[in-house]
Amino acid sequence: MTPSNQSSTQPSLQAPARNSLVMRLLTAIVGVSFIGFVDSAYLLADHYFKLPLPCSVTNGCEAVLTSPYAMVGPIPLAFFGVVYYIVVIFFALYLYTEASISRTQILMMFALTLVGFLMSIVFMSIQTFLIGAICMYCALSALCTLVSFGLGTTLARIK
Repeated sequence: MTPSNQSSTQPSLQAPARNSLVMRLLTAIVGVSFIGFVDSAYLLADHYFKLPLPCSVTNGCEAVLTSPYAMVGPIPLAFFGVVYYIVVIFFALYLYTEASISRTQILMMFALTLVGFLMSIVFMSIQTFLIGAICMYCALSALCTLVSFGLGTTLARIK
């Protein structure tokens, strides 16, 4: 056999699920989720350590973050944001390292991003209609979940 024939009989080095678009989408999900993680972690640190919280864009941060809606029992919502983004980041990194990605795994990523997106709609609605103020940090987190959801939807459509 000639070298060109050998290469055609060898198994592909790139599994179908590991095409470059899938890898770019997973990388983008990690990047956007990292921004969301940093945003949520800052709000969580502010809650516990009373960090300076400049709110120059919307001027509603204090109203939102001190409202009764900012906590679930004794736990600030920012904690759930931190956990959510960590789960998304690690799951996307796990998929990135897998030799083959199943349809179920892709749908799980889509479901994660969908849950985040739906919760962001609820939280932004509460800010807008019940509190009457918008927290720019919360809006950034909502934007991150919206972008992640768009990326997760694209991922689910191509796989």
